[in-house]
Amino acid sequence: MRIGIGGFFHESNTFCRPLTTLQDYARTRLYSGEEMVAPMRGTDTEIGGFLTGADEFGFAAVPTYYAWAWPAGPLSDECFHTILDRLKDSIAAAEPLDGMLLQVHGAMVTESDDDPDGTILAEVRSCLPPGVPLVATFDLHANLSPLMIRSCDFLLGYETYPHVDLHDRGREAAGFLMRMLRGEIQPRMALAKPPLIPHIVKQRTADGPMAELLALARGAEQRAGILRVSVAAGFAYADVPRMGMGMLAVSDGEEALAAEVAAELAGEAWERRETFLADLPDAAEAVRLAIAEAPGSGPVVLADLADNVGGGTPGDGTVLLAELLRQGAQGALVLLADAAAVGECLRAGVRETVRLIVGGKVDAMHGPPLAVEGRVRHLSDGVFRNRGPMRDGLVDDMGRTAVVDLDGVTLVLTERRLAMWNLEQLRSLGIEPQRLNIVVCKGAIAHRAAYAPIARRLIEVETPGSCAGDIRRFEYHTITRPLWPLDRW
Repeated sequence: MRIGIGGFFHESNTFCRPLTTLQDYARTRLYSGEEMVAPMRGTDTEIGGFLTGADEFGFAAVPTYYAWAWPAGPLSDECFHTILDRLKDSIAAAEPLDGMLLQVHGAMVTESDDDPDGTILAEVRSCLPPGVPLVATFDLHANLSPLMIRSCDFLLGYETYPHVDLHDRGREAAGFLMRMLRGEIQPRMALAKPPLIPHIVKQRTADGPMAELLALARGAEQRAGILRVSVAAGFAYADVPRMGMGMLAVSDGEEALAAEVAAELAGEAWERRETFLADLPDAAEAVRLAIAEAPGSGPVVLADLADNVGGGTPGDGTVLLAELLRQGAQGALVLLADAAAVGECLRAGVRETVRLIVGGKVDAMHGPPLAVEGRVRHLSDGVFRNRGPMRDGLVDDMGRTAVVDLDGVTLVLTERRLAMWNLEQLRSLGIEPQRLNIVVCKGAIAHRAAYAPIARRLIEVETPGSCAGDIRRFEYHTITRPLWPLDRW
């Protein structure tokens, strides 16, 4: 059998600017046809899982088009329609197909479409002949919609945050597609959306209320007739009507049963709404706590929540850097995306003293630009291969990178934004993370995949910015209200 594989993926933060463009995709992953196979095979990605599924289940994987860009502001309409047209054209060129496997996110937004994931699925469906099944994977942070459910035959979501199961979900999707093609199952989907959005740090799946909901989902899958249950935590930083949690149940031929299970799980989430709240220390308190920790095995990791690169932010927030310098931290590290500052370091050269204005250059939400003086220790091309539980095997590019020694703080400056999701990022610069006293990770939970095993303590910090943990900071205009915890009842 010939099964098309592809993807169009983005997590869009509507509180971030500028817009995401075609150039942003070209700088990360934009593959046409066979171009996607070599760099994605064997990686912890959905495409990697689709390819594994092809080998395991005995079908021919037909690569179509794949587009992945780092989370950021909404897509420009030009970017969205260009990529969507390329995806559709590549599917048409790949015909005849017996089925289609697609990777979407579920929290994409464009200039003029508040449900482009639904649009992608509907348009891909229109490219396929009647009866050809479409199966898609989605991110745990998806804001699921009825259009997404109507537009494909089977949707299944990640089970982990940090996201370390992408390959598994891709392989699983391939398995369900083959069962459909063999006539073994007839999936029917139902979506229930409890009126709540969990605090981002309460979306961790290893423990707490999300772990409880996922356990209930796995239990529901033991019921006769239930094929799969997915829990979508939602993405709070998208001001769209579909924002919020979603419970998706898939049954074998019984839509009423799927609806019953989805509604039960939504009720369980609502009963736990108070447990999805969080109260976090501010920058001053978090740095004080980190410095007070006696030096030991591994660093104290400070999560700069509101400048979460994995949630679309600029990655140039200065709040924690300023606080570390103010309190005299020693053995600390901060990574900032600041191409202009990198350029100054390149002009100065290794071992030279530089006076820089760093960070705070994209917007005024994440702290002001900060004047620093230090010595350039190392310059790098910024390219490294991920090793470990998250993004394993993928090559990432920080752009040209400078390592600058400040007074007690190592400042890593990159030309491109890149989340701190893998220890190889620092090791490629000659820095061993385990030997640091304090590491600032601009993120919420995803960095834990790499840093939790080596950290002696992890502290999430309530900083200002476009991924702030306390979403009452934001002014929403189009979300469906009431929504907990913005509205409490």
